[in-house]
Amino acid sequence: MRFNMNKNILVISLFSFSSIASYAQEINDVNNVDLLTESINISTDSLENSALTQEQINKLDETTRILLADYQSTSKEYESLKLYNDQVQKIINSQIEEIDNILFQIDELDKTNQKIVPLMIKMINGLEDFINLDVPFLMKERQDRLANLRSTMDRGDISTSEKFRLITEAYKTELEYGRTIETYRDTINIDGVDTSADFLRVGRIALTYLTTDGSKGGYYDLSERTFLKASGSIKRATEDGLKIAAKQAPPALIQIPIYKDK
Repeated sequence: MRFNMNKNILVISLFSFSSIASYAQEINDVNNVDLLTESINISTDSLENSALTQEQINKLDETTRILLADYQSTSKEYESLKLYNDQVQKIINSQIEEIDNILFQIDELDKTNQKIVPLMIKMINGLEDFINLDVPFLMKERQDRLANLRSTMDRGDISTSEKFRLITEAYKTELEYGRTIETYRDTINIDGVDTSADFLRVGRIALTYLTTDGSKGGYYDLSERTFLKASGSIKRATEDGLKIAAKQAPPALIQIPIYKDK
């Protein structure tokens, strides 16, 4: 009887041990599953992290390439601008030198003007005196030229060199009168009446006229400094001379009065 009881106890004990062992195995299996799951999760996280890292690397690589392209473009633009600025600086330096040169010339010109302006005024005054004492031909034209010279001297928009050129041109014109022959039409006062006449000028040695109707003629007497009545021969010579001066007749010898007959 005792033996059977112990046997049952042993059976129960074995059963209990077996149950405990089975439970322990189950627990162990569960732990293993948890470990495996955790391992899988870790691996998955690692893969996800790896994928995220690769994406970040790709973005950084793209950003780097963009920045590199921008840098290269900016570098080329900088080199281009530097070359342009260097060239502009050379031009500026040249202009500065030119300005300095102009300022120097202006300073020298001021000094020159102090000497040449009084000289030009004297030249105009001398030309006026000469015209007033000369044979009175083309007086309006010559007086207008003098007035223009005086007006030019007062203008600030005309350079000193241009003013001097105009004065010398006036002198050259007066010089040409002395070695040319010409005819022109003007008015002359005859017996208190302004009369239209054709004038003949032969250098500065003779000035005669013939009225447009051919009825009257005269000549300028250098000694009396006035116009005198012309004789028939002088009128005919004047008529021939007018045709020659107008190129209506070939050159020929003509008699012209140079001074008053005595």
